[in-house]
Amino acid sequence: MDIPKIYIPKSPLVLSLDLTSRCNLNCAHCLADASPNGASIPQDMAISIIDEAKRIGVKELVLGGGEVLLYNNFFDICKYIVSKDLEFAFTTNGTLVSHNIDRFIELRKHTKSFKVGISLDGHTPELHGYFRPKDTFEPIINAIELLSSININPHVICVLNRENIKQIPEILNFLSDLKITNIRLIPFMPVGRGTRYKCEMLSAKEFHTILKQKNIWMEKSGVNIAIHMPWEFLFQPPKDRCPTPCEAGYVRLWIDFKGDILPCAYLTDSIIGNIYRDKIEDIWINSPILNELRDSTMLKGACSTCEFREGCRGGCRGLAQFLKGDYLCTDPYCPIVNQEQ
Repeated sequence: MDIPKIYIPKSPLVLSLDLTSRCNLNCAHCLADASPNGASIPQDMAISIIDEAKRIGVKELVLGGGEVLLYNNFFDICKYIVSKDLEFAFTTNGTLVSHNIDRFIELRKHTKSFKVGISLDGHTPELHGYFRPKDTFEPIINAIELLSSININPHVICVLNRENIKQIPEILNFLSDLKITNIRLIPFMPVGRGTRYKCEMLSAKEFHTILKQKNIWMEKSGVNIAIHMPWEFLFQPPKDRCPTPCEAGYVRLWIDFKGDILPCAYLTDSIIGNIYRDKIEDIWINSPILNELRDSTMLKGACSTCEFREGCRGGCRGLAQFLKGDYLCTDPYCPIVNQEQ
């Protein structure tokens, strides 16, 4: 397969900005280790980040937390992003939507193009409560219905665990009844508070089964499933194979609530700068870590000689870092890697 050299844009196309680590919940698996007493990026710094994002050519901002609806003047930040003609999205745990529905209505008067994600891990309180407080299930369903009533169609963010992977078709049918058209499935990663639950990670076989079934599930339920791994093309017929690399270092950058700049939300030990002292543009161009992630010749193990190296670029670098201690090592979920183990 002749794979062209990958194009690196002059700036990240997507900038993920975690505004706060404040949260009204205490979910066992929280990547951000969020809490009611968490810290936040000052509003003036958030404005400065948005200004630089616009100047250097970022196309979309993804706002996260913690719980974004606890960020002071959150909707003012959203309106400022709109004033800069930038696309934006944000994710909420859903429990505070009813208290802010008037602000959602007002925001929608300024723009109809923003995207809202809501965290929901199952179609019952018990299944949703595998990692999260199960009493949040009903408020989340109410939030989905409220947003739908004002013509905001949220997408669902679902963290995969050992229980809900057994009931994905049922979850999709439940969402279809709620008029949800999009769900993003995220395999559990033991980062943040989740580090004590490494045993809850899906096996490669379990994850591969989901990827093989997703098109069938989408056709039956009418719900689009967003889940992507760079090596997913290996489950397609040879003529349809089209590898696409991980976004880290190619499309996206992350900024956490402390201002640390990361190539990926999962590469928490690979800080490449800080917004209080560095320019996003300079980091994007000059970071040694980003340049290593972009150089496929530096990949190790099976990836170093793989015929799909240029297109796949080694799969998920966060998984490689977490499980093997080196973001240049092989992705342990990759089917080729699994055959060699």
